[in-house]
Amino acid sequence: MNTSENTGEDVPFDLSKAAAAATEELLPSKSKERYEKQFQIFEDWRRLKNVTSLTEDVFLAYFAEKSSSYKASSLWSTYSMLKAVLLLKENLDISKFCKVTAYLKRKSTGYQPKKSKCLSRDQIDKFLLEAPDKEFLLMKVALIFGVSGACRCDELSRMLVDDIEDQNNVLIVHIPDSKTKKPRRFVVVDERNLATYRRYLELRPPSTPHKRLFLNYKKGKCTVQPVGLHSFGKFPSQIATYLGLPTPLEYTGHCMRRSSATLLVDAGGDITNLKRHGGWQSSSVAEGYIEESIENKLDIANKIQAGPKKRPFTNIETCPSTSSDSSEICCTEISTEIFDKKEMRPSVYGATEPPQAKASDDMENSDSEPKNALLQNENPSKCTMKTKHLHHWS
Repeated sequence: MNTSENTGEDVPFDLSKAAAAATEELLPSKSKERYEKQFQIFEDWRRLKNVTSLTEDVFLAYFAEKSSSYKASSLWSTYSMLKAVLLLKENLDISKFCKVTAYLKRKSTGYQPKKSKCLSRDQIDKFLLEAPDKEFLLMKVALIFGVSGACRCDELSRMLVDDIEDQNNVLIVHIPDSKTKKPRRFVVVDERNLATYRRYLELRPPSTPHKRLFLNYKKGKCTVQPVGLHSFGKFPSQIATYLGLPTPLEYTGHCMRRSSATLLVDAGGDITNLKRHGGWQSSSVAEGYIEESIENKLDIANKIQAGPKKRPFTNIETCPSTSSDSSEICCTEISTEIFDKKEMRPSVYGATEPPQAKASDDMENSDSEPKNALLQNENPSKCTMKTKHLHHWS
């Protein structure tokens, strides 16, 4: 059923026109041409095959033919774009074709997407310290911002001078327009990084007619021409070439964003921190970075191979008590680290009483035994205390 059948003659022309304009906006404005192109390719294929219907078998045959030249990721991308356009133009939802989705899932089995290589912390530090500013100052600033904020190449290319807040010892960078339509901000610290940024900013020509932050840089001077999107995509490869890394072409424009995520995970960041840092909405993307983290694998291996920690208490028995309100515990070979580390550090175990416990009230009053005998003796042969007081310390 098409749009004209739905609207009818009683719908005013201006309302129909407004509805048509709203329908056109349902496609992403940035990649609308790609959506239209994929739909046109499908229509040309239908004319070539003399196909007039839009059945499940038609789409299954189309994707089966495309699978001979498309990778699994390209098949899914084509499917997504066709689904959006067909829903608008033909009022057809191909997501209900179960055979088509099952076929695409089968073709994706075992597929490993090709990802950009990452720069390690040592490699980043080496480039920032050793690379000459006369040739690489622009790349240094782009690397600092790209890794600090997990920035995409288009986010760097659209970054404005007004998006940077210089607060002497820190830079606060705002990203108002991201891919996910959610603004982000990040912070640049370290005096060396701040000095590098300020050296580059001082070279900005006063006659620059725009506010784009990154300007073309050559032989120690900046021009008024802004750095293009594809230039940022080449920076990681040029950095890898300077560092003498193997296969520098595998360091693509996504390198800085992936390096930032990897460094955060290696430092102990969890999925929540990673999603907030990079602006990811999908947890599967964050889990992919954690899965590839060497530090995370080492932590898991240590937990598995080291085994559980031994309990600090040994040979604890409950003894009858003459008191009517509580029983007593007879402890032999009590470890000095019997207190919870959240309550007290081991370095002060013998010097300070644990929180929420007072030796004058809790310990037995006796001239032969000090009130804080348990704290003063590193390995007492026997000590007596009430279970309710032990419960306060645990």
